[in-house]
Amino acid sequence: MNEGRCVKCGSCLRACPVLNDPSGAQFPGPRTVGVDAPRFLEKESIGRNSLRCTMCHACEWVCPSGITLTRSMLRLRSELSGEPLPGHRRMIENISSFGRTVSTEFNGWREGGERTLYFPGCIGLGRLTGLTASVSSLLTSLGIKHDISSQALCCGSPLLKIGAKEMAADLRRRNMEVFSRYDRVITSCPGCTYQLREVYGIEAEHLIEVLKDTDLCSRLEGRWALQVPCHLKRGLSPWTADELATILEQAGVSVVRMPGEDSCCGGGGGLLSGFPETSGSIARNKVEMYRRAGVKGVVTACPFCSLNLGREGIRVLDIAEAISLKH
Repeated sequence: MNEGRCVKCGSCLRACPVLNDPSGAQFPGPRTVGVDAPRFLEKESIGRNSLRCTMCHACEWVCPSGITLTRSMLRLRSELSGEPLPGHRRMIENISSFGRTVSTEFNGWREGGERTLYFPGCIGLGRLTGLTASVSSLLTSLGIKHDISSQALCCGSPLLKIGAKEMAADLRRRNMEVFSRYDRVITSCPGCTYQLREVYGIEAEHLIEVLKDTDLCSRLEGRWALQVPCHLKRGLSPWTADELATILEQAGVSVVRMPGEDSCCGGGGGLLSGFPETSGSIARNKVEMYRRAGVKGVVTACPFCSLNLGREGIRVLDIAEAISLKH
């Protein structure tokens, strides 16, 4: 690891969405958790407060020394002892019971032996099944024949975020048997995309990458803001994140760009399940920003963003729900 490069500039502290939220005072901050704690005795006293991080990569993004802070914080989480937080325990129990972080409500499985797998992720199969159906319909309209496999389980990313490395490794082994049947994997969750690339070694494609340079249209009226997902911009690529706006604008959507559109919604890193009050506070502040802009709603490309912001009363659409193929 490269924690020794830290020059104590404070850039990571200023970029942290948790530290900059009124409810985030108990989080020690990315420098303490990602730089000091792995090397010194601080890790014994930080404990569960190290879990008060959304893993949004904002600290890494601004670090002038290029320190891989999120990897360092993940390693620290894997070394924590004691009982998991109640929300994290439920996640572990759910995966032990049926292989996903939440109960599966989706029933539109497609298992016809196609060579492309659409992998919606746990939230798309359990909380936002309409989003999953929209993506599947859009892929079909693009001529992309695909499976949605009931045998493909959680990618394991949420488990790594709470330190459950062995359980995540077991999911990877089981999933690789499923993925080996396909030539192409398409996702609608950037966190899943990142996990499949970094941990599985699979060149999964996020839907945004599939839609690039496609002739699309939209029936959305009024002005719409963006919620740029953390893992889309800072995990996959800033150019992929820019495509979110480009695709919508070319489809005829009136997109309102604003500072803060790429700041974390508070839904990732296990924060939503572990510390829902902090996660909700971050989301509420973002929603207030959007409301001040006078937009009709928000378009994003991440089920966690859709879920967390939507809970605060603003209309949120996934890009697959906002566009269609131009005929």
